[in-house]
Amino acid sequence: MGKIIIPRFRKKDAFSLKIYMKRINRTKFIKNIVSLIIIMVLCTAVSMYFKRTGAFESNIVMMYLLGILLFSYLAGGYFYSFLASVCGVLLYNFFFTEPYYTLQVYSPDYPITFLIMFIVGFFTSMLTIRVKRETFLAEEREKRIKSLYHIGRRLLEVKNVEALAGVSAKEIAMQFHADVLAQFFDPAGGLRYRYVEGNDIFGSDRDRAACRETYQSGNPCGCGTMLFSEAKAYYMPVISQNGVLGVLGISLPDLCPLDKAQKEFLEAIVPQIAVVLERERLYEKQQETQMEVQRERLRADMLRTISHDLRTPLTGIMGLASTVLTNFESVSDDIKKNFLHNIYDDADWLNELVENILNTTRFDEGKIKLDIGQEAAEEIVAEAIGHVRKRAPGYKISAKIPDEIILLQVDGVLIRQVLVNLLSNAVNYSPEGSEITVSVFQEETRVTFEVSDNGPGISAEDLPHLFERFYSRHHKSSGGRHGMGLGLPLCKSIVEAHGGEIFVLNHEPHGTTVSFTIPIREEKNDAAADTDR
Repeated sequence: MGKIIIPRFRKKDAFSLKIYMKRINRTKFIKNIVSLIIIMVLCTAVSMYFKRTGAFESNIVMMYLLGILLFSYLAGGYFYSFLASVCGVLLYNFFFTEPYYTLQVYSPDYPITFLIMFIVGFFTSMLTIRVKRETFLAEEREKRIKSLYHIGRRLLEVKNVEALAGVSAKEIAMQFHADVLAQFFDPAGGLRYRYVEGNDIFGSDRDRAACRETYQSGNPCGCGTMLFSEAKAYYMPVISQNGVLGVLGISLPDLCPLDKAQKEFLEAIVPQIAVVLERERLYEKQQETQMEVQRERLRADMLRTISHDLRTPLTGIMGLASTVLTNFESVSDDIKKNFLHNIYDDADWLNELVENILNTTRFDEGKIKLDIGQEAAEEIVAEAIGHVRKRAPGYKISAKIPDEIILLQVDGVLIRQVLVNLLSNAVNYSPEGSEITVSVFQEETRVTFEVSDNGPGISAEDLPHLFERFYSRHHKSSGGRHGMGLGLPLCKSIVEAHGGEIFVLNHEPHGTTVSFTIPIREEKNDAAADTDR
């Protein structure tokens, strides 16, 4: 990548920058004088040869003019061009005009020759210097355009604000050979992201004040400006149509203000940074809008599903209760007991459904707090089986637990709810009399829970969608009820909130196993007991 050649001298010894620059200029002057002496000596030697061979004096004049042009091109300054022209005229007068080896002339034509020789040498050398400088400036412009193209392409490839800050700071630091700060703000004025390439010299009170003033006023501040000139860096605002989006800071440890080329480079690249930053803001706002639309759609779907799924059990409860109340005297005790049992089953199913709805809503809104504590896996499994066994007396539910006690750092209530949901699914989608087994086993870094049944299994059509909300399986449950499609998605949210994973696997020829893993935490308070989810 082409770089803009920006002169910047850093102190490497005890001398001040001013003394250092004088030393550089003195060295360059001595080098140019030595070059002038060598070139004039060579021109004189060749001219002596021309004189001995009887060449015309015009050839000698042309030789000195060639030397003047060569030296002027190498030295690159109008002063040196003037000095070379004077030396060429004096040497020609001294060695090749009568009387020889003096600066006197006998012929009245020679002063005119000297003047023309001086004018031609000086102006042609000036033109040579100008051509050289124009060539240099053209090369610099080409390098600048290449650099801007390269940086612009890098900026267009960024995917987020963090990457934008990193690319901006690195590319500017590469061009200026300095420490660079990229600091972006949110629409409310709060600091959104800060990135420093190189040493962080931007933390002093003066520099922080200069950066803050740059953001608030939208004008450059810091070293080389009228505001906070004592700061160590130059701060430039990143401005778009919607105001100031951020600030770029460039360290100036030698307190040497940026030159015109550097400022022009910044003025060319900063608008590109502003465009990309504005694009990222619009993209994030669009994502937030889409998430809000999706959230509203989920709420609407949930309300429709709730109204549909709650109507059936509520209608059944009301019908059974009304029958008992209307025919209380004529209905036998066995029928009353059967009606009450059905009412209890429907009410229990409603309670479980509402609990899943509430927990799902809390997870969506980030209001679930994990009450992490030390729990025994055996107790969690026993409570879950006891809860499900009350309403599934026709099923054989058993547990396989190791002899040693397995202790976990989990929210016992939520893990129990996961097992209850999995057992309820196994009961609902397996024929009466099926065997359902809850297994627990410990590995090195995790504990695995498995709920297995010998029911018909899950169809290939349903398997990829089991953890999608409001998805209804094509295979009907044994009890005739369709769930809302919230049980397994809620289980997945709870397990992932504990840092685990959940899987579903079909068995041949029939049966299903749903397993989930919980990582083992060595310390009780590890991972923040009240982490918001």
